[in-house]
Amino acid sequence: MLSIRDTTFALLATILMSGCIYPPMTQPPPDEKQQVVIALPYDLAWDAVNKVIAQNSLRVQATDSNAGIIETVGPRFTLHDADCGRIKSVVGTYAAEPEQNASTVFTFGVHPRGPEASIVQVLATFNSPVKVPLHPATDVDCVSYGIQESNLLRQVLAQATQTHRPTFDKPANSNLPTSPPVNHPPGKSTIERPAESAAPPPDMSGFSIGAKRPTLLHRGLPDLPAPPAH
Repeated sequence: MLSIRDTTFALLATILMSGCIYPPMTQPPPDEKQQVVIALPYDLAWDAVNKVIAQNSLRVQATDSNAGIIETVGPRFTLHDADCGRIKSVVGTYAAEPEQNASTVFTFGVHPRGPEASIVQVLATFNSPVKVPLHPATDVDCVSYGIQESNLLRQVLAQATQTHRPTFDKPANSNLPTSPPVNHPPGKSTIERPAESAAPPPDMSGFSIGAKRPTLLHRGLPDLPAPPAH
């Protein structure tokens, strides 16, 4: 007959042996749930993806524009987002619940597909410690259902339709300020003008060469006495 002590040990051994975790059985999501093609060249596609990251308050922890990779940290995931396996215990079998310190990492890939198109990819990595009764916690890489990736890709597609290169319109001529006219002094003419006509020559009719009293300079004056003879 077993003693109470032996019975207790046997019961504990049964509990320990019955408590275990089964790994996730879900298959990873197919490629069509993890990538899309958008009609944007690489640089604009990169801008569109970064806008979606900001809209979802994802924290960027690594980025490489040359390789087209952005690694972000997201909020805690739930059983709706990923399969973390199942736990078997004395009370039955149930889905493993992600813990409060579970981690979510979204890795965005942006790659050119010709000069006017790009491929955008979103990969989700879910990890959580799983607690099995009477066992230490075990870290489990949970398998995504593809729900979060599809949601982010839909936002990228919507953002791509709103992403364009900036355009600069020229102002209308009527709106341009007009400057007041400037009155410049007339320039000096370079055309040579003919010299003004000279004054008419003096009337020499009253002048007589050899006369004792020239009358040209004394016209209209009274006759002066002649100088004495030598």
